[in-house]
Amino acid sequence: MRKLISILFITMTAFTGVSHAHDSPVTVVEKYLDAVRNNEYDKAYSFISKTDTTIIRWLELIKYVKEITPSRLTRIIDLAHNAARQEIGDTSAGSNTAIVKIHSVVPDMEETLRITQDPEEIQFLFEHRAFPVKDKSGEFTLIVEDGEWKISRVKGVSSDQAADIATDFAELILGRDEAEEINEKINAFIKRQEKGT
Repeated sequence: MRKLISILFITMTAFTGVSHAHDSPVTVVEKYLDAVRNNEYDKAYSFISKTDTTIIRWLELIKYVKEITPSRLTRIIDLAHNAARQEIGDTSAGSNTAIVKIHSVVPDMEETLRITQDPEEIQFLFEHRAFPVKDKSGEFTLIVEDGEWKISRVKGVSSDQAADIATDFAELILGRDEAEEINEKINAFIKRQEKGT
């Protein structure tokens, strides 16, 4: 009997350890960042708390921007997201909440687009790490939801370049008329989000 209890205890400890390591706050944040960086927004949703609306609205905005923009602009958005790099900093976790601090290095798209607006040349700059960057610091707040760590708040972490590129820099890439049309669509989408429709 003692042997059986010992085996059960060891098995439970092993499974708990694997589960905790797999579902740790840091792991969840890393998976979320990888999904955003790789433009896998549906996957990114799976790491977000049901109580959150801000992050989900941000992801929905990115998806919408990519649906309405021409491929030349979409490619630059994808390149910008893929070039972003985040490093995990201090982490504190309790039984139901955790804070994960992040240091981000993201492409400075304003400076990059002053150098070139050609997607091929931008890709070359990104591949050779020869592009201007911006440093950002921020943090993720996570909560336990349905037995798993979920992101409930993001502060100053994610590069919001999809909307920035599509609104602030589209004219450089596409021309004034097309940029204004895209900007109007994005503003209308944001208003619909705010109204909850």
